[in-house]
Amino acid sequence: MRYFIAIFFVIVSLSASAQERELSMRAGYSVPFAPYGVWSEKVTTLYANNDFTFYPGDGYGLSFDTELGSGKPFMKYRVGAFYHYASAYDLFEDDQQISEAWLYLTGAGVYAGVTFRAGWEYFGIFNSYNAGFFSFDYRMEMQYKSKLGVIPLSMIAGEAVSGPGGKFELGFYGEYKGLGIYPSFQLLFTHNRQSQAILIKTVSISAGYSF
Repeated sequence: MRYFIAIFFVIVSLSASAQERELSMRAGYSVPFAPYGVWSEKVTTLYANNDFTFYPGDGYGLSFDTELGSGKPFMKYRVGAFYHYASAYDLFEDDQQISEAWLYLTGAGVYAGVTFRAGWEYFGIFNSYNAGFFSFDYRMEMQYKSKLGVIPLSMIAGEAVSGPGGKFELGFYGEYKGLGIYPSFQLLFTHNRQSQAILIKTVSISAGYSF
């Protein structure tokens, strides 16, 4: 809760200063380009074969960002939020059994940070460094069907990873008459004290408008 309170005060103070500075808002869609890194000592002992790995085609992310001018042309303040979802299906079959697994991951977070820009009036490059509070939940449903007449067995397991997190972004921008487009590479990472962590690498495309 204290992380949400701290970020709330950052958002309020930056929003107050935006009255006399440039304000831009954008929304983005991202797709993972590498497997999600999901580590949990407890869960992986339950399902070591899959290790809760989600591949690029398994998920997507949504982001919403606001940037405020800092008075310096090369730096802006940023506040934002994201949502991620992934699901996967795994099947194993041999002469004795059929094993099926359904994996799910959902996550959301809020963050604040700074963005640095270099380029010209209409296009250039940018990178952003953000810290916030992230919360992810990943679940597994398994079912074993025996070909030998044994009653089917099912199992549900999962864990949650909630705590401080970081978001890094590197990309290009193109802006004209207030409209902007921002393709980028993003990293999301969070970790808690129970040896559980998540790392997500995505390619994102955002569009927005500056006031």
